[in-house]
Amino acid sequence: MLLSRSTQYTLQALLYLTRKGPERRVLVREIADEMGLPVFYLAKLLQPPTRAGWLTAVRGRGGGVHLNPGAENVTLFDILQLSESHRISRECLLGFKTCEDDSACVLHCEWKPIKQELSEGLGRNSLATLAQSALPSWLLGDGKGGKR
Repeated sequence: MLLSRSTQYTLQALLYLTRKGPERRVLVREIADEMGLPVFYLAKLLQPPTRAGWLTAVRGRGGGVHLNPGAENVTLFDILQLSESHRISRECLLGFKTCEDDSACVLHCEWKPIKQELSEGLGRNSLATLAQSALPSWLLGDGKGGKR
């Protein structure tokens, strides 16, 4: 259960906003430039967290996105559920489309407890916790841009 690239980008953008602080508006273009991503792609990735109430997006002059108060407590598991809920419960280590208790692959019994432990670990790490850890300089908003 590795994070997809789009989930990784969403997480990185949320961490960037967490470092900026709640309710500080940041242009999506600024975040996209720092991440080395197309603006429209990043804007699309930020739609689900906005719909979930973690972000507020304001269009037009003086607009931007900001982390809503309390959203710093969102966990990695919450982000994974938001962006990849279909993969969490059904993902098979061998890549089979259906791998559940009643139609399990040969590794299902070994993978299920590992997946459960990983999910629990992701649930113990919030955006605030991660934002306080050692992060790449671009994520700290040093203004150097283009980390990729």
